[in-house]
Amino acid sequence: MNHIEKMNKCDSCFCKWDYILILLCFFSCLVGSTLLPVSQCPDEGGRTLISSWMVQHHTLPTGNEMETLVPGWGFSYALRPFLASIVGALFQSFFSLFTSEPAFLLAGSRMCSVLSVTLCCVFCLSLGHRCFSGRYSSFLFAAFVCFLPQVQFLGMYQNNDSLSLCAVSAMLYYLAEGFDNHWQVKTCVKLAVVLSLGALSYYIAYSWFLMGGLFCILSVLRDREISGKACFILHRGGLVVGICLVLAGWFFVRNAMLHEGDFLGMTAELRSRAYLMCEGYEGVFFNYNSAKKAGHTISSLLTSGNFYFIKRSIMSFFGLFGYMSIPMSRWLYFSYYLLTVTGVINFCLHLFPKRLSCRNCFLVAIGAMASIMTTALHIWHSYARDFQPQGRYIITVVLFLGFLIGLGIDKLGQKDNSLKKASPLFIGLLWIVLFGCAAITTMSQMLL
Repeated sequence: MNHIEKMNKCDSCFCKWDYILILLCFFSCLVGSTLLPVSQCPDEGGRTLISSWMVQHHTLPTGNEMETLVPGWGFSYALRPFLASIVGALFQSFFSLFTSEPAFLLAGSRMCSVLSVTLCCVFCLSLGHRCFSGRYSSFLFAAFVCFLPQVQFLGMYQNNDSLSLCAVSAMLYYLAEGFDNHWQVKTCVKLAVVLSLGALSYYIAYSWFLMGGLFCILSVLRDREISGKACFILHRGGLVVGICLVLAGWFFVRNAMLHEGDFLGMTAELRSRAYLMCEGYEGVFFNYNSAKKAGHTISSLLTSGNFYFIKRSIMSFFGLFGYMSIPMSRWLYFSYYLLTVTGVINFCLHLFPKRLSCRNCFLVAIGAMASIMTTALHIWHSYARDFQPQGRYIITVVLFLGFLIGLGIDKLGQKDNSLKKASPLFIGLLWIVLFGCAAITTMSQMLL
């Protein structure tokens, strides 16, 4: 058995703790999807309109239907990628074969998010088994990502954030696999499929895909077993791009045809709002409130109000529920901040690029750049378009933080000490216990 076969076999060797983590993640999100009221789930009301419309009409909306307009905003989420709503409509139709109970149909529309976070857990475990040497380091990595309270919350209602998180985690795994197997065709095909899914999820994930392309090029250039590198890059790159155009390009072509060349749907959204407001449509009473309109610079956006934007974004990254109105206890925030910062510091103290494998070094580098770009786009969006200090817009950064922490703890676990070898498992279980505390003390308030 060669090295690559051993790596692939290792990826599929989940231990009992891994299976427990996957099942726990699935059932946690599933239970939440059956209990949470729509009134506590940001933007879900507008997205479920699309799912319900598709169930009723058996076709895709164009974004011009009055029935799909987001209440109060005067535009439809069908103008943007809405794969999560399509999957939700399929599950909703399937559930309707057995029951007409609204609560179960709503749960069906949320199944895309439930499965997205569960699959994210699977891909994090697989990536950890490929990149870490310790037995339980991958458990810690997956637990850190998927049992962050905000990630669990996203897994309980219909949104695009959870799907984008899943797509990015899958992309990272297939990047690592491609690096190890010298970019076999089957890996490139799988990578193209997850990139296509991500392209139809949320624009905030696109910086990760851009950095993923850079990873592919750099890994080929340093691979001594690949000859004719320029032709190889063109061939494999053309294959990935071609599959993405087939699987995801249709939406943007359709958007351009329906909305005067506006393939992203942003100009059509503004036109929709302007038209309805001119016509005196009473359903439009919200407007975008950018920091720029309020007279802020980017610097003052970040520092005004005692760093309100930064604090609010960080709080809601870890967990701020409902319409950002239900915070966790201070001791929970302190615990999450302390464990995260300690884990990152541990990585910095024990591992430097020269002590990382080339593959892991590349993953850390593109993860850092993608996280910076994602955060920068989040800041720019609040400055130039709509002030929204919401951590869910940068939720993919949790993958980068989790990977750093997993690498750092994995280094400690390599030492000949049984306690240190088991420490990733203990910390992962502690992280899950903290989520349990958050669920009981805070998330349960959304049910009242």
